Amino acid sequence: MLFHIDLKAILVACALSYGAITLVLQKITFALLTTLLPDNPIYGFAPIFLIVLFLLFPPVLAGCVVAKMARNRPQLHVLLSALMGAALYAIFSRSNAIIWSLIPLVLTWLGFAVFVWLNKRR
Repeated sequence: MLFHIDLKAILVACALSYGAITLVLQKITFALLTTLLPDNPIYGFAPIFLIVLFLLFPPVLAGCVVAKMARNRPQLHVLLSALMGAALYAIFSRSNAIIWSLIPLVLTWLGFAVFVWLNKRR
């Protein structure tokens, strides 16, 4: 075999970012949205911010975690994690699955870039 895929790194990164963090963000988002009333002045901005955070944070976290945990070839592991995230976004989106699946493909690489940038600074 030409390369070894660290499946544990990919599964842990996806479970952490798309599982645990998403559930925590979901609980925070729904708790805040139920307490905000439509007549509250910050109501217009809060849902947009929380939805953007809910959609954008897990793929970036997955890219950082899988790049940190991969023993060899972190770029390959990030690509596999991005494809898994794209599949999850496409499965759970009700419409425009192709557009929704582009989000983790781009943002997982952003997480990898953040990881590389932080390691170069050390």
